[in-house]
Amino acid sequence: MTDCENSLSSAEATKTIEDESVGNSRMQRTFPSIARLLSKWFMPGSKLSLSWDVFVFSIIWYNSIFTPIRIFIMSIQSTPPALITADVVFDFIFVLDTTLHFFRPYIDGDTGEVITEKKAIQAKYLGSVSFYIDAIACIPILKTLLSPFIKGENMIALSTNFNVLRMCRVLHFPSQFSELKKYLSRKEPVNEPLFRMCIILFFTLLLMCIFGCTYFGWSTAVVDNICPNPDLFKEEILGAEMWVATDFVITDVMDPDVCKSNATVHCDSCPQHLFFMRSIYFLMQTLFTIGYGDSVVPSKSAVEMSLACVFMIFGVFGYGLIIANMTSVLSNLDVVSVRFRHEMDTLSRWLNFRSVPAQLKDRINMHFTYLSRKQHGVLDHIIFDDLPPQLSRDLCELNMDLLTKVPFLSRHYRSDTFLSHVVSAFGRRVYPPGSCIQYQHERNRELIIVKSGKADIFIGGIKDSVGSLLPGDFIGDYQLLFGTSNQVSVSSPEFLEALVLTYDNFEKIMNHPDQRDFAFRSNGGNFRTVDDQGALDTIAHYDE
Repeated sequence: MTDCENSLSSAEATKTIEDESVGNSRMQRTFPSIARLLSKWFMPGSKLSLSWDVFVFSIIWYNSIFTPIRIFIMSIQSTPPALITADVVFDFIFVLDTTLHFFRPYIDGDTGEVITEKKAIQAKYLGSVSFYIDAIACIPILKTLLSPFIKGENMIALSTNFNVLRMCRVLHFPSQFSELKKYLSRKEPVNEPLFRMCIILFFTLLLMCIFGCTYFGWSTAVVDNICPNPDLFKEEILGAEMWVATDFVITDVMDPDVCKSNATVHCDSCPQHLFFMRSIYFLMQTLFTIGYGDSVVPSKSAVEMSLACVFMIFGVFGYGLIIANMTSVLSNLDVVSVRFRHEMDTLSRWLNFRSVPAQLKDRINMHFTYLSRKQHGVLDHIIFDDLPPQLSRDLCELNMDLLTKVPFLSRHYRSDTFLSHVVSAFGRRVYPPGSCIQYQHERNRELIIVKSGKADIFIGGIKDSVGSLLPGDFIGDYQLLFGTSNQVSVSSPEFLEALVLTYDNFEKIMNHPDQRDFAFRSNGGNFRTVDDQGALDTIAHYDE
């Protein structure tokens, strides 16, 4: 019987160990899958990643505005329950955001590659300053666990300390603005002075809120309760040495004598909104050196005077910084237009010196005006000449979808290497309104792909156009391959941007050692006698 029981016990123990190992293996499989899922969701630039960053920014903004009010103006007894609940919820969200940073991919600043490896992500985050800021800012979550065991004044002190720790989240603002700048620069160039001005104004308003609450809190530290019972108001408030005691805007809604004479005033309520607004109002007048001669009272105690002096010193530098940056913003708003007008004046003098006819002069001016409006006067060849070959090739390959619509250049017949050479050989042209893109019976051998705008097709003897070329359409591929003359005339009734492959560039590609199979040169520089499926599809395309 004992042997049987022992065998059963060992079997149960073995089963338990197996179950635990199965459970552990499942957890090990589940955790990497969750990590991969988070990495996929929070890729840099994804909608979820951007939405989450905006949400976290809003939480930090809330903390930076309401936390100083909670510390210096509101008491625990007068704090609305909704704000206390919001603090707890946002503490949990911030802990979640800190956890997500261990799985969120990032863009390497040196290579520009997206790093998705978990170990690299965690090593970078643990070695950054943001990790220590997040660790400190997550400490207030402990209040939820400690609140059942702490009461009275200890709870007040604990809440104040936790509120101070929440203010550490403000240190994330510089990195968040840096990420915002990177995101905006991916779409279009960022106006540096204007962006810097927005940041300065944001931090100016933020610091005014923080300093205003600090000024009120330190000034009223001489009294135990800023909102005492009406019977004690005169003794505790009006008798104290602080600016609140002589500010009639505040005292008139707290003084019992005023309440008796004015039925619209309720002295039982604590005018916390007035405390905040009057503090901000005083600080704004101090920082911006504005004096209206109204009832904003000067500092009374030594603490208030010291704080006012500090604010004035910071205000001088802040005011100077705003003015200097505003000057930079205004001077850079029109810098491109000024440069364009200067270049156009030089061009106009040259055209007058060469006695260019007025109609041709207008067309030239129209052309450069279009270039200035569309691409700020920067020509494509200048950009491509300054780029490394690989970047230049990658930039050209953005037009690959337009290129592969041409039958001869279809991906079914051409390798990626060949198409890369061809797309790099395309040039960009801008045709002003009224330009003739090609003449009928002319032998120019150019492949033209419309990128934007519209072109009209004409046949000799017919006044009206017989068709149109829209973005994505092409013409000239047959003539480029077989060396025939143009069958139609093409003109542009409006500005038209086109990608053009000239015969000279095409010949260089076909004579490249990699394209020796085409035997282009030995066949007279055309495909008339070459059995190439792409050339045959070109013929079939025009036969249709």
